Amino acid sequence: MFHHHERVKQMTEAEREALLGSGVTVQGTVMGSESSEEDRRMSQVRVYVDFKDGHTVEFSEELANLYQPAPGTPEARRLAEVRGAEQLRHPDRIPKIQLPLSAGERVPVRYDARDRNRIVLDVPALQKRALHDYIEREKKPKGQSGARAGAGIGPPWAVPAHCPNCGAPVDQAKASRDRDPLCDFCHQPVPVTPLR
Repeated sequence: MFHHHERVKQMTEAEREALLGSGVTVQGTVMGSESSEEDRRMSQVRVYVDFKDGHTVEFSEELANLYQPAPGTPEARRLAEVRGAEQLRHPDRIPKIQLPLSAGERVPVRYDARDRNRIVLDVPALQKRALHDYIEREKKPKGQSGARAGAGIGPPWAVPAHCPNCGAPVDQAKASRDRDPLCDFCHQPVPVTPLR
C-alpha cells in the first residue's frame, strides 16, 4: 500500500498505530485523490513528502472522504455545542466532515526517523484540523450574501449547509443555483427554500 520510488513497504495496522504515536511529524502535499471503485466513500490518496535534505518519498494510502466523530467523544460534544449555539434543529446530530484531500493540499504525515520509507498520513491530525475548520466555518455569521436585498439577483434557492440524509457538507454556492440540487455524497435531493 505504501510506495516509494525504489521499494514498497507493507505495514501492519499495529505498525501504523505505533508510527502515529511515535513517528516524526512532517507536512506532505497531496498529489492526487481518486475515489475507490469498490467504495465511493473511500479515496486512494497520493502524497509527496520533500524532506529538507532533498530526500523525497511518495506514497499512497486509502482514506475515508468523510470524518464523523464517534458519539460521546470530546469532538462530538464540541460539535454539539457549536451546533447548539447556532440554534440548529438537531444540534446533537453529528455531521460528517469532509477531509481536505484535493491536489495541492498540505497534509500532516508521520514517519520513522530511522527509515523514512515507513511513512503514514497522520489521520488523527487531519481529522482534528478538519473538525477545527468546520467549527470555524459554523461560527461565521450566515446569510450575508445580499441575495435577498436585490430582487431577482442571485440564486433561486436557500439550501442547508449539510445534507439532512447523510450529514455531508453541501456545496451551497452550486446547490443554490441547481434546478434540482442533489447531495454529492448520497445523491439524495437536498431540501430547498425558494428565495422571494
